[in-house]
Amino acid sequence: MKAKFILSAGFGGLWLAISTYYAIGWAGELTQIFSAVYVWWVIVGIALLPGFLMSMMFFSNLLHQKLRQYPQVFQDTTVILCAHNEEKTIGGAIRAILNQEYPGCIRLIVVDNASTDHTREEIKKYQGHCRKDRWVQYVYCAHPGKAYALNMGLEMVTTPYFLTVDADTFLEKYAVQRIMDHIVFRKSACVAGNLYVENTKASLAARMQNYDYLLSIAATKRFQGSYQSTLVAQGAFSAYNTDAVRRVGGWQDVLGEDIVLTYQLLSLGFASTYEPRAVGYTMVPVTLEQLYNQRKRWAIGMLEGLTAVPPWKQATAYSRYFTSVNLSVIYLDLAYLFGFIPGVILALFGYCFFVGILTLITVAICILLFWSMYRYQKRLGIPFQNSICGFVFFLLFFQAIQSTAAVHGYLIFLLHRGKKWK
Repeated sequence: MKAKFILSAGFGGLWLAISTYYAIGWAGELTQIFSAVYVWWVIVGIALLPGFLMSMMFFSNLLHQKLRQYPQVFQDTTVILCAHNEEKTIGGAIRAILNQEYPGCIRLIVVDNASTDHTREEIKKYQGHCRKDRWVQYVYCAHPGKAYALNMGLEMVTTPYFLTVDADTFLEKYAVQRIMDHIVFRKSACVAGNLYVENTKASLAARMQNYDYLLSIAATKRFQGSYQSTLVAQGAFSAYNTDAVRRVGGWQDVLGEDIVLTYQLLSLGFASTYEPRAVGYTMVPVTLEQLYNQRKRWAIGMLEGLTAVPPWKQATAYSRYFTSVNLSVIYLDLAYLFGFIPGVILALFGYCFFVGILTLITVAICILLFWSMYRYQKRLGIPFQNSICGFVFFLLFFQAIQSTAAVHGYLIFLLHRGKKWK
């Protein structure tokens, strides 16, 4: 593991050294027009640092191409499913769990978090249709907030490991088997599952998110998980070691409760990994406004994690590195908005100041990373949907939405404005 990390960092460093050499001449020309501080701030933020991070990730993921399989386990497990006004999707989520191809007993604890629709009635439909190795338990949590619902479910867990699944996430039939095999064999504190988009055809926004999950998020989790430092074991579908989660006190009442929990587990030296073969299909926002608000919350959640456990308080060199990269994302988002986008606008009018050869090379590395990740996902043999239109719009516009929403989230966090779960 250490050797592969050093090799990957060396590859990224080589790219950085070569690109910096060529950037000196580029910056020299631009400083005749713009401030030197602004010029280097933009060049580092839109070309040098992104190129280093992506080339390192690309090389590391190449070194970890082999799909690992683990001995099958059959021990009993628990699934915590929290729901707040999820009457439209919760039935499908429950059925997917009850129909899992898993030899062990699955106890499904469904926590109704102060729903005001027909969520309760939907859950009750499945209590009378359970087998002896699949059973549903309904719990009502009157205190609004996902962390309260999750902690109520955690109090009822009696198995060494448990899973969390969102009420709008539908597990592939071997998902529980594969994520349980992984966490038991690897002895991780938490394991993030691989999320695909369920409602890809719902809108253009959903089509774009399909490739964000399939390429960007999955590539990042593969990279981090290769060094036992996956930064987000997402609540939508992850597995946990029960004792480890109880040791850190469960979930905090914050927007990014899953991020903070993962950071806390890493800070105690526990391993946080990723299982690409354990797939869940999740519903994503269908409008740009919903997408914007979701990514705004994610940005706040990232800052909550970094505040709870700063990079220098992490237990391993790997977790310190990856959380430091997360901290640098704030700078990258600002550089994208106030460097790259103005550069593109100027280029459209014939002034190619900031959209130069290094920027294009960085984009090429990004596309190469996406291509290799797409091939990797295809090798899993688990179906997902494609959309040429969605991919094109993802490449051209998604980062602008993401960065704008993120910067908005950073400002909200700094101003300590109110928060909501949904």
